[in-house]
Amino acid sequence: MNAASSPTSTAIPTQKSTTSPAGTQVKAGVKCTDQINYSGDSRSNAEINSIGERTGHCPAAQQGTPPTGTPKKAGMKCTDQINYSGDSRSNAEINSIGERTGHCPPIQ
Repeated sequence: MNAASSPTSTAIPTQKSTTSPAGTQVKAGVKCTDQINYSGDSRSNAEINSIGERTGHCPAAQQGTPPTGTPKKAGMKCTDQINYSGDSRSNAEINSIGERTGHCPPIQ
């Protein structure tokens, strides 16, 4: 009789970890932000997509934090509503945040 099968043994059988990264697996050639609705998530598309590229899994959308910034006017781009000169982000990034959240982001 070996120690692992003894009724008084405290040996614990070893198991392989089957833990995988959390979130949806990234589809080849498709960005996380094109797979999952991240509206209301305070992270930028670039941050979300880089997590997906690094881990192979798209992160879960973070909800609960209300968007910051100015409410976006219907039919108007954020960059036409607010002067973002000096902000290091591209107009496309700023406007996509506005479209996604309904709020023009604060100037950085």
